[in-house]
Amino acid sequence: MNKRIITLILALAALCGGASAQQKQGHVMRPKARGVGKTTVIGQAQLEVEYALNATDISNPDTYLDLHVLRAGKQLSKHYSRFLERGDSLYDAYMKANPNAEGVPRTFYTIGREGQYWSEYQSTEIFTESGQQTFYAWMPWAMERYNAYYTESAAQQQWTLHGERQAILGHECQKATCHWRGRDFEAWFAADIPVRLGPWSFGGLPGLILKLNDTQKLYTWEAVSLRSGTFPITKRKYEGFHKDSRAHVYKLQVAANRDHLKAGGAIDRRTGQLKSNPYLYEPIVKEWLKSYNMFSYV
Repeated sequence: MNKRIITLILALAALCGGASAQQKQGHVMRPKARGVGKTTVIGQAQLEVEYALNATDISNPDTYLDLHVLRAGKQLSKHYSRFLERGDSLYDAYMKANPNAEGVPRTFYTIGREGQYWSEYQSTEIFTESGQQTFYAWMPWAMERYNAYYTESAAQQQWTLHGERQAILGHECQKATCHWRGRDFEAWFAADIPVRLGPWSFGGLPGLILKLNDTQKLYTWEAVSLRSGTFPITKRKYEGFHKDSRAHVYKLQVAANRDHLKAGGAIDRRTGQLKSNPYLYEPIVKEWLKSYNMFSYV
């Protein structure tokens, strides 16, 4: 009987953890507002796509976990967070008007469903050029010393095309599936838009990906706007960022999501021990999870 009760408790915990992951990929404190800082225009894009990330109501941006932007050019493309871009701009405008301010309003963090929390899928900027992708990853509060960048080959997914079709933003899209880094994904791409890119680091299909999700629906991207024109691709100075490996950045991000206090080195003043507040979390990449303990830290 005791074994059955324990099994039931573990099953319920896993179920609740999966539901929590769909609502928010961890509850981690955001770092201080940073502002845009000095940027340089490094290229031009001819297409801009906005993707709703984990929307509960696709018609309401307040329900998005984030609003991602893909600016696609002939030689260079950039993927970034529109919500963070707006927060950075608000920060700069506020500090310009209030140069002696010691802080900024908390409203700068409330864009989207849970804007007060950090997410690696929001706090990462991706540049794609010459078949390579470079990821600039901001870490959460108390882990800023690990801000880093790494580079890997673009469009690593191996897709299988299917006959199903659906219309997205007025474009007929075809279904494609792949198994990538431990998860199964399905994508819907528009062959009439000859851009071999999509949300996050996905691409390589004969057309722009307008909708993407893993089969568990933990992570979903859906295009909510498409614009043609000329759009600048800018790059920050990324002060304090160091070159790292994807494996180490991934380990840091998983550690932060699973127990931010412990990963950030928070100390309990009474006991002198590391603080701990574990949280169930499912990353988009599962390839290394089996080699890590439940709470594997730096």
